[in-house]
Amino acid sequence: MNPHTRRAALCAIGAIAILASANALAHSYAGLYGWAVHHRLTGWQALSWPAEIDVFLAVGELALYVAYLDDWPARQRIWPWATALTGLAVSVAGNIGHIQAVPGDPVSVTDRLTAAASPLAAFAGLSVGLLVVKMTRQRQVRHRPAATLMLAPPPDPPVLRIRPVQDAGSAARPAPDARLLRDASLIFQNASARGQRLSQRKLARELRGHGHHFPNDHLRQIAETIGLSCGRAA
Repeated sequence: MNPHTRRAALCAIGAIAILASANALAHSYAGLYGWAVHHRLTGWQALSWPAEIDVFLAVGELALYVAYLDDWPARQRIWPWATALTGLAVSVAGNIGHIQAVPGDPVSVTDRLTAAASPLAAFAGLSVGLLVVKMTRQRQVRHRPAATLMLAPPPDPPVLRIRPVQDAGSAARPAPDARLLRDASLIFQNASARGQRLSQRKLARELRGHGHHFPNDHLRQIAETIGLSCGRAA
């Protein structure tokens, strides 16, 4: 089908469903108003009471439209359906109940069916609208291009470069062993990944907790070798 023709048909279906639901709710309001008046409600109470009933039907319908448009999981659609069906049941009962028999003119089955037609028509408009929404969503999913998942290669492991540190007026001190520096680098990287600031004192405590032994005057050399400068230490 031509996309423009299809869009026009969908818009026409939506407009007709909305108008039919509005008309049916208006008839339902009149029937519920008659029920309220018959049960001794007057004034603003009789005028507002029908809205207390049909509001559940209207809100349930709107929530179901949103649920289908946003692809809510099935278990999350239970409450909109329960709200709409509860509103429908109470509205049908109220519309049927407002039909009262008069002497010589008993209430017939057709009278009750006529009274029940208004809320049922509003619910039928909902069903048609939801069917259109569901079919439209399924068509969009079928024609949606499949996404290609590209897996990036794992990053190269960091290269640890050991460099001697020169103190003013002294020769380079012997570098700590590679295993100690590797563990120090891992501790520093883990702390950075967690957003924590690592002090030289805490670094020394964790290294010694891993079984490393080194003099305190080597701590500065270890920290600078792994990139833990004084400016970045806590």
